[in-house]
Amino acid sequence: MRRKTHAIHGPHDIAGFTLVELLAVVSIIAIVSTVSIPMAVNFTRQYRIMGAAQIVGAQIQQARAHAVDLNTRHGVLLNFNYPEAEHCQFTSLDPSPMTGNWDGSIYPQNPMPFVTGQTNYGTVPVPPANTANPDLANGVLSPHGPVVSLAQEIAFDPGEFEALLFFADGSITAVNTAGSSGAVSADGMDWLLTLRDPHTDLSSTIRIGQNGRIVIEP
Repeated sequence: MRRKTHAIHGPHDIAGFTLVELLAVVSIIAIVSTVSIPMAVNFTRQYRIMGAAQIVGAQIQQARAHAVDLNTRHGVLLNFNYPEAEHCQFTSLDPSPMTGNWDGSIYPQNPMPFVTGQTNYGTVPVPPANTANPDLANGVLSPHGPVVSLAQEIAFDPGEFEALLFFADGSITAVNTAGSSGAVSADGMDWLLTLRDPHTDLSSTIRIGQNGRIVIEP
């Protein structure tokens, strides 16, 4: 009868990695990490900028819709870097429905009729009047929209104009106001609003057409 035998392997017969191979793997991992980590950080920051641009774009659309719904006589003003830097808020420039006047407190102070080329478009209330309701019990709500703030470490690029003005027919123009800093620039027939991360110089631009069309560009 044939007897079965089994080979016995010693410790030197077990396959493994040499030191050179392990060092090569570690080097590859280090190289990939060096490339991928900055890319991941930039992707995250770009995602935050695009998200902030979408929020501001929605605020622009809301201000335009508000002007149309109100059938505004004087316009709806969307101020940038108001009520403080890296914020924006829109305000109806129509007078108080209770008095028919502008009180300069909750309502804007004597907004002037828009004239092409005008460089100053009056003033809007300072906080906390920019969020107060004149007569909530009787349904008279604040003439101001919500305050929108940019994500941390994102800012508006400087621009020629401080605000966008929306009319009852849905059209838009850029104007200057008192109490904020410029963020909107002209580009042909369009207006540009750029958001930027100053640490990486990554940016996103909102292109606003005079007819209300909004395009967010990376």
